[in-house]
Amino acid sequence: MKTIEAFIKEIKGSAELQTALKEIKDKDALAAFLKKNDVDGTVEDFGKAIKAKTEAEGELSDDDAEAVAGGKHWWEFWK
Repeated sequence: MKTIEAFIKEIKGSAELQTALKEIKDKDALAAFLKKNDVDGTVEDFGKAIKAKTEAEGELSDDDAEAVAGGKHWWEFWK
């Protein structure tokens, strides 16, 4: 299993994962995406990691935004 942090880095380098992430519309789909990619963590853990990264850096860089290019539609689930 991969950590969430390792998976976020993997997403940054994979157009295929970025495209798949864009298609996610709800928590269940995100949970399935994480499971399919052998990620050790929950949807909430994934959200917290993204949120922590955003808060630590103040704002997502363009590269990070592209890496999670699904936009806020899935991010809103863990606010």
